[in-house]
Amino acid sequence: MTAKFTAEELLLLASAFDCRMLFGLPDRQLLVMKNQQGFDEAKQGLVDKNIMDVEGKLTKDGFTLVQVLEQYASSDRYIRLDNLMTGFGKHEHLITIKWLEEGKFQLFVHQDIAFLKRVMEGYPLFNREPLQEDTSYLKRQIQMEETEEYFESGNPTIQLECFTINYEEQSSTAEQWMFFENNGQLQGIDIEHNIAYQLSQYFLVKKIYDFYRFPYKEAHIQ
Repeated sequence: MTAKFTAEELLLLASAFDCRMLFGLPDRQLLVMKNQQGFDEAKQGLVDKNIMDVEGKLTKDGFTLVQVLEQYASSDRYIRLDNLMTGFGKHEHLITIKWLEEGKFQLFVHQDIAFLKRVMEGYPLFNREPLQEDTSYLKRQIQMEETEEYFESGNPTIQLECFTINYEEQSSTAEQWMFFENNGQLQGIDIEHNIAYQLSQYFLVKKIYDFYRFPYKEAHIQ
């Protein structure tokens, strides 16, 4: 879906199934504090997009959009890859909300293989050639000081986070990483534990496959 939505518009649609928050979107109360007319403007915005009629009823396109958002809201896992927030829909589909620079959002539905192709092609770090030594290990802890010069230079990083929810037990787990290439070496920081690692390329690719639940054949690495 190429249409661009405000956070208020997506949350207004989510209210159709009694949902008040969507992973990756700003908090509803903060939005109201920032702009008290935001949700009134959102209704008009949805009318202009032919998602809702002037009486506040969903159009055919609006109904389809609400169904997609409902699947996204009920996902048992969310992955954030920089500005891409992804949940799991039905029939092996992935649902992604993309946060645009202008503060708006786009909604995409992908088959898993198509999404994998898009992600791998969109991030050169994911496609770098493994080093010869990468077959001998997955990760090695290094001193955090070894990464300081990289960050002081303002170099780019990739944020990859995975949140898994157990609705029956009302519990959740999180794993958060920051990846970057430093002097020809793939490095990463386990954000939760504040530990820096030198990484094998296979470690990074494995994280992507594991987080997004892409199937793969295990290989033994010493």
